[in-house]
Amino acid sequence: MLYRLETADGIISIDKTVVGKIIADAVGQFKGKVFISNHKGKAVSGFAAKLGVVDDTSSMEINFENNGLDIRFYILIRFGTSINLVTELLIETIKKNSEEITGLEVNSIAVVVTGIVSKQTVRRNIEVRG
Repeated sequence: MLYRLETADGIISIDKTVVGKIIADAVGQFKGKVFISNHKGKAVSGFAAKLGVVDDTSSMEINFENNGLDIRFYILIRFGTSINLVTELLIETIKKNSEEITGLEVNSIAVVVTGIVSKQTVRRNIEVRG
């Protein structure tokens, strides 16, 4: 459970998988040029990932602190794709969608590029914050 608020009308709760799905949808907009990975640079794979379902948010750091979300996740980028463009669009899209869907403010988003994929994966550790 990421967030829970009890009101007179009932209980509002938001799970980490909601934010994980927002991240997966944002990454999906790049149509195979960007992949969610773990901190070691290994792509999240499997049947669920191919369908756009986040079955493992353990590779994403999603925390609710100081009345806002702090998000950190890892990606691989296909060679020839602009790191700057990808990271800026991801940060902008995730911030906008997270605030609209959850109603929670986003304090920070960190996108860590763990590698560049061509015929082989070249390891990198580039962090972009927004």
